[in-house]
Amino acid sequence: MRPTRRGFAVLALAVAALLVSARFGQPGLTAVAGPLFAGVFAAAVQVRWSGAPTVELGHLRRGFPGETKPVEFHVDGSGIATVTARLSEGLDGKTTVTKSLPAAVTYRVTYTARGEQRVGPIEATVTDALGLIKESYTIESKADVLVYPPVYRLGGTDAFARTFTPKNEDRQSFDRLREYVSGDSLRNVHWKSSAKREDLLVKEFTDNRSDRTLLVAAEAQRGHADEMAAAAATITMAALESGLAVELAVPNGAVEQGYGDTHRTRLLELLARADAGQTGRTDDADVIVTANGDGVTVSVDGRRQSFAAVTASRDNPIAGEVNG
Repeated sequence: MRPTRRGFAVLALAVAALLVSARFGQPGLTAVAGPLFAGVFAAAVQVRWSGAPTVELGHLRRGFPGETKPVEFHVDGSGIATVTARLSEGLDGKTTVTKSLPAAVTYRVTYTARGEQRVGPIEATVTDALGLIKESYTIESKADVLVYPPVYRLGGTDAFARTFTPKNEDRQSFDRLREYVSGDSLRNVHWKSSAKREDLLVKEFTDNRSDRTLLVAAEAQRGHADEMAAAAATITMAALESGLAVELAVPNGAVEQGYGDTHRTRLLELLARADAGQTGRTDDADVIVTANGDGVTVSVDGRRQSFAAVTASRDNPIAGEVNG
């Protein structure tokens, strides 16, 4: 606990009043100094009585680099506090506010890098109502958030696009004939069999998408894991959108093949934490992503090209679709 600048000024004025009173025999100045000292003492008692505030941090939603999310928390206590939240290197924002306690505090934080990021601990400086005395506290309240790698919009050559887009005839195969029900497409009516039965029969198909799998192996030299993660995220998200069952291998982990929103989240979680290194899966991979000092390349069916050549834009096609 120590005086603020205002507190030092008040103390200096009180001391000066006492010195002038003693030197020049001005007893009236003593009456001025007394209340000033009393005010500083009362302020110290108020701050000491307030004690350390408590902080309850809210949930921070996951997202992608470039997105801005609110950070909400409640500060309980008394007095006036200047509250600052520390941010890890992958987060950015103005996180200092002054509030009369108790108070609800909201910051807006921008995600700047993938990976495990953290808000906290919280620095709080409590002052009295007049701003004469202050006490600083470090409150070990923290909230972790996972930031996914960037996802870009794919373009590029026809050969690359065909790898991600199954042909219609491969996605379904004939299973059986059944009676027509309201809502069936007339395109699926088997007219020859219907004529024999004198009743409409429609063709029913089975979905073969489970047979359309894509193994993506992503590797990187030291210092280039971020570029690898962005390229692998772009490719796997596009493959899922095309209806493929996607399997992913990175140097420090793997996700087995699957579909859907839950599988998409698993892929992004793995890529958010992916490190540089080798996978040992390039021999059987359908797509190989390699990141090094020369850039990022993508190999499909033995054909290697730069990741930039198959990227249409830096716009994130799934922004806002992934729950955090």
